[in-house]
Amino acid sequence: MTWGDSGCSSAAGDRGEAGDRDEAIPLMRAADHLVRQGQLLAWGVPATGVLVETVLDRGGVGDVGEAETAIERLAAAPADDGLAVREIWLLRLRALMARAHGDAAAYAQFRDGYRDMARTLGFEGHIAWAEAMP
Repeated sequence: MTWGDSGCSSAAGDRGEAGDRDEAIPLMRAADHLVRQGQLLAWGVPATGVLVETVLDRGGVGDVGEAETAIERLAAAPADDGLAVREIWLLRLRALMARAHGDAAAYAQFRDGYRDMARTLGFEGHIAWAEAMP
């Protein structure tokens, strides 16, 4: 898994891709802690994104709730106005959450907003991810 155009990767993300989600999730939770510390730019935003995607993919008991909490924490974290990296991730994550809830209309709305923002910003990684969303 790459983290779009954030330039980030991690052992946790690599483990999640390899199928060792249960081992990787605690590492992702630790990285997501950066959002709680107010460190959005370098690692916090993509760390939250990887955590949300991984727990939603796992689909275990409590995973949707954990994903929702992480998304809301990211949305509420203090940041400069117009922090595009956070906003594009939030669109992606909210689309994935809508899909997890079976809300096709909300999914389409967030997905389309995500696609538009990715193209507008020219974030090639996010453009590819957005285009891959049905």
